[in-house]
Amino acid sequence: MARWSLHPVTPHQAQIMLIPTAFGVNTQAPTAILNAGRDLCGFEPRLNIDVDKLAIGQLEALDDEPPFAMCEAAVSHHLKRQQWPILLPSQMAATWGAVRAIWKQEPRLCVVYCSAHANLFPVPEQMLADEDPHLSSASWVERLYNAQIQVVYVGMRSSSATAWQWLQQHHSPVFWAQQEWQAEDVIAHLPPCPIFLIIDANVLDPASVAAVAYPEPGGVSWQCLLSTCLELFRARPVLGVSLGGLSVTNGIRQSAQPLARLLNWLMACHAAHPPLS
Repeated sequence: MARWSLHPVTPHQAQIMLIPTAFGVNTQAPTAILNAGRDLCGFEPRLNIDVDKLAIGQLEALDDEPPFAMCEAAVSHHLKRQQWPILLPSQMAATWGAVRAIWKQEPRLCVVYCSAHANLFPVPEQMLADEDPHLSSASWVERLYNAQIQVVYVGMRSSSATAWQWLQQHHSPVFWAQQEWQAEDVIAHLPPCPIFLIIDANVLDPASVAAVAYPEPGGVSWQCLLSTCLELFRARPVLGVSLGGLSVTNGIRQSAQPLARLLNWLMACHAAHPPLS
């Protein structure tokens, strides 16, 4: 029932733009999230915001490839139109294109990355034979570090030894899912600058979202993730979001439903705390 799923506004009317992609092995994943919105009520009682009343547009899915110039161009275009961008990537590596677009306009940008995996220097089993080793979904975060963009990890539960050594050398804050922490702790480790928020579905426990490529037990709780996102919007200008990580399997419909609700929540957080407020 959510209007953004059934009846998005035309792009020139939109204040928020949903930008799905359709390439890689999980081309239908963004569509699954968008379709799952049909079963949602758009009202978010905790924030007293009806997302159905927001002007939310939706692009046709982008068929991009590394280094994701189409994603960069789309996000850059909508930023110039003062439309808040949300990337729904079929392949998480496409997030690099979206981050690059915002980083070129805001060089002080930092990234909050909610994921079970470091996605740096993966073990060979996590790489597909035809993937660019520097822009695969298992390794693309290296591009953020190469651009000297600070990354704060939330909910991580798995890392190769090489990746962990890299994170320690770069003094990257890591909030492990199995540790006790509050949203305020994450914010305390952020520099006083705008952020780009990345949420991989695998940050949640597989009991909530099973259709991910490399599930890890013991994920961040649903309420913790929602509260952390809200506090990030309150504390810093959130200039864009990437939400993805679903794997096209038999359970994708059930897994897409919580991501659709999370998408609705993020748009409500943006309405409550827009970047220029």
